[in-house]
Amino acid sequence: MATFQGYLLKAVATGQVFPHQYIAFKTWESTPNQREEIKAYREENTRDLHRFTADGEKSTLKFETRPSLHLADIEAIDSWLKDAEMKAKERKIEIEFWDDDNHMYRSIVCYRPNPKFKIIRIEDNDIVYDASTIEFIEY
Repeated sequence: MATFQGYLLKAVATGQVFPHQYIAFKTWESTPNQREEIKAYREENTRDLHRFTADGEKSTLKFETRPSLHLADIEAIDSWLKDAEMKAKERKIEIEFWDDDNHMYRSIVCYRPNPKFKIIRIEDNDIVYDASTIEFIEY
């Protein structure tokens, strides 16, 4: 029986679950335990494939925020991310995520690529943002 506890992503440093109301669930992409080929080739005559796969398996997570989030929502997301960081300069963070490959929670140390912000419109003293991508790449 799977041990799913109702969340996809949690910050290890704070124990805080990433707020689901900000995730566009259909955009969630989890690529746990990726295999990487050190070398691969096909035999010339038989075309048999030979693969030399690295022992290390790294994971990535990526999702989009829901569109039309307001400035306060973006600030809440930013606060969650920054509070969880181990090294702000590197955007290094330890997260616990639902590993769909093994059907369990697992912690990894990763980094976030530079965020991009897209604005839909400005309303008086508020900004309404379009969807943006949040990604975590394991070290």
